Amino acid sequence: MSKSLISLMLTLFLVSVMPAQMLNPAIDDPEEPFCYFSKPTDQIGVMDGREGTLITPEGYLYAGAGEMMFFTGNPPIPTDKRVKTLLNGYLPVIQYSLKQSGFQYHWTIFATTLDGKPESPLINFIRVTIENKNKEKRKAWFATGIRYQNDANTDWGVGDHRFGRPAIPDRIGDYEQAGFEFSQDWHCRHLKDAVLYNEKVLYTFPPRDGMKKYLTWKMGYNEPPAEGEMTLYVLPTTPVGIVQYPLTLQPGEIITLDFKFPYMPVDTGSVLAKEIQNADFDETLEEVIRFWEDKLSEGMHINIPEEKVTNTWKTSLVNSLIARDKIDTCFVQKVNEFQYDNFWLRDAAFFSYMYTLTGYNREARQILEFFSTRQREDGNFVSQGGQYDGFGQTLWAYGSYVQMTGDTAFAERVFPQVMKAIDWLEEARRNDPLNLIPVTTPGDNENITGHVTGHNFWALIGLRKAVNLAELLERSVEADQLQAIYDDYHLTFLQKLDEITAETGGYIPPGLDTQEGEDWGNLLSVYPDETLSPHHPWVTATLRKVRQEYQEGIMTYGNGRWLHHYLTLRNTETSLIRGEQEAVIQDLYAVLLHTSATHAGFEFSILPWKDRDFMMNLSPHGWFAAEYRILLRNMMVREQNDTLHLLSAISPEWVKKGEKLVVNHAPTYFGYVNFSLSFGKKSAILELNNHFEKSPSAILLHLPWFMNIRRITADGKTLHIMDNQVLIPPDSRRLDISWKPLRKEIELSFQKVIDDYKQEYSHRYERFIKEGF
Repeated sequence: MSKSLISLMLTLFLVSVMPAQMLNPAIDDPEEPFCYFSKPTDQIGVMDGREGTLITPEGYLYAGAGEMMFFTGNPPIPTDKRVKTLLNGYLPVIQYSLKQSGFQYHWTIFATTLDGKPESPLINFIRVTIENKNKEKRKAWFATGIRYQNDANTDWGVGDHRFGRPAIPDRIGDYEQAGFEFSQDWHCRHLKDAVLYNEKVLYTFPPRDGMKKYLTWKMGYNEPPAEGEMTLYVLPTTPVGIVQYPLTLQPGEIITLDFKFPYMPVDTGSVLAKEIQNADFDETLEEVIRFWEDKLSEGMHINIPEEKVTNTWKTSLVNSLIARDKIDTCFVQKVNEFQYDNFWLRDAAFFSYMYTLTGYNREARQILEFFSTRQREDGNFVSQGGQYDGFGQTLWAYGSYVQMTGDTAFAERVFPQVMKAIDWLEEARRNDPLNLIPVTTPGDNENITGHVTGHNFWALIGLRKAVNLAELLERSVEADQLQAIYDDYHLTFLQKLDEITAETGGYIPPGLDTQEGEDWGNLLSVYPDETLSPHHPWVTATLRKVRQEYQEGIMTYGNGRWLHHYLTLRNTETSLIRGEQEAVIQDLYAVLLHTSATHAGFEFSILPWKDRDFMMNLSPHGWFAAEYRILLRNMMVREQNDTLHLLSAISPEWVKKGEKLVVNHAPTYFGYVNFSLSFGKKSAILELNNHFEKSPSAILLHLPWFMNIRRITADGKTLHIMDNQVLIPPDSRRLDISWKPLRKEIELSFQKVIDDYKQEYSHRYERFIKEGF
């Protein structure tokens, strides 16, 4: 077990035994975007780079050899800014501001490689602008410095929103981090425009000799270090290499300071060191913006008339690609660049599915190529001991990719892997008393020892995709064989579920032979593949039970102890397929509520209605990013057998006169879907420009639950409406909809959910202060 996982487990243990405090509601400034996390973390880096820089809760940069801090005032006080935003609302360029003594300080931070190659050294760029908001000439004090780590992260125990480094993996895909072990023998030396670490460039700063009109010094400790002066690392927490700027500014005057901080120190005199010195901040930022805008434009485009929804869609792709590592010739999908810098089949399968569903086939195929490294000699796919769901997840990921893309070359190459995995499954079932996936201890997720329900759902989902692969490759013998295995497995599994649910009132438990465990894989009966019909009584009972255990609108975990973010979306997808539109929109806003102002999601370890702190379970969490994009895509367009479903759920917040909802270049099993939905006062116009390679058997348009539909015409012909949905002729180009709200006003929006949460939190806080609990 890696040190990072040990640290996380210890953190969670301490959280479970120590009472958590509530926060003063004043933490949420109404003038700033809402940030759910009390101590958010962010990730900057490049697509496919092996490392990513952590933006700490305070706004510092945590990299391989140290943490860049910022100070203001005289004497210098470390800065601390909780709420950050992204450039244009979604690009990986961190921005934040703070005011002090009448000065406005503003940060712009991003990371890139200077040659555009992900394998090249990562360089952090930091721009700080300082504006005098006072009515008279005043002096602003600003400083930077480097420490190895912060006070609470001095051991592998409970860390304070940082990750452990260095870490060398045993194999590609295991936990890794660049960096050094701390040593008191380290020293820093000041040059006129750089600080050296053991004679390597640690960071560069604006030369102070070019800023003489602004700089005034007092003798003593405020005097700048002389060129060549040494400072030592006394403790890991000691800031060294400090560069201070006492800047005298006129009213309204602005000064700009640009710093460059390599993720790892760079050899002095090297070509790279010179390139870093010469790199222009503005030109480099433009290159970064251009790269990410181009990448976002490659795939499916969604524009929702609610900024948070659309920006989270875009940022989630960026976070997913930054968490992907190019290692030698492999593309390894990680979860983030921090404590989850690992490859797991269960996470990567959803990343692959997301890439494929949203128009990034190349990225999907690249990461799928790595899955074979986790196939064991016996044929099973396992990325972590005891986790037998990897069998079904791999087959599902392979099959889903091929079904969407028609990539027969890939199908031919992986089909032998699939059949080898089937051999493992058949052997395992023969040796199991239930004739199912055998007893195991996954050590995660369900947290049981026994026959894990979700492992069997995944087995059936994988078998279905294996049948599809065989049929696509015209392997009729194997297709018949696989279908027979599926039919027998399905019957055996459902018979066992029938026995269990007779005792649970229909609820499908996490394990087939234990009453313990966490809800996880037992939520997979309908999504991502229909093992049970969507309205099966077992599905209904299971949804009802787990939703009763929600807190703050989302799933709980650890017997209700913690919130769980992305796990919520499994129920949301099931509700979407069941046509429970209002529940879907409520879930959508609930998961968005539990993100940062930079749209980062988390996994778990936050206690409901407490301090909103995930501690060592750092954001952004990639599985949330993938699941969010899958959900929003499916809300707009999804397949169900041979039927294409459009607009399965939309929010009343979007249906306002003059607004427009746009979907372009959305890949489906049938071809690309393009449409726009424009809203009038009591009408809407749906314009379609689809490009089908094969026509769906039906196109089903779902109509909003909050509207009374009067009439719909398709290219002038009246359509029949039934149960808030209507069949559209596949060649339709324009639908005219006449409707009006069922009620005068329906209040359901992201802002409304924020307001309701803050009001409830304030009530609880008042009781907490008064009564102490």
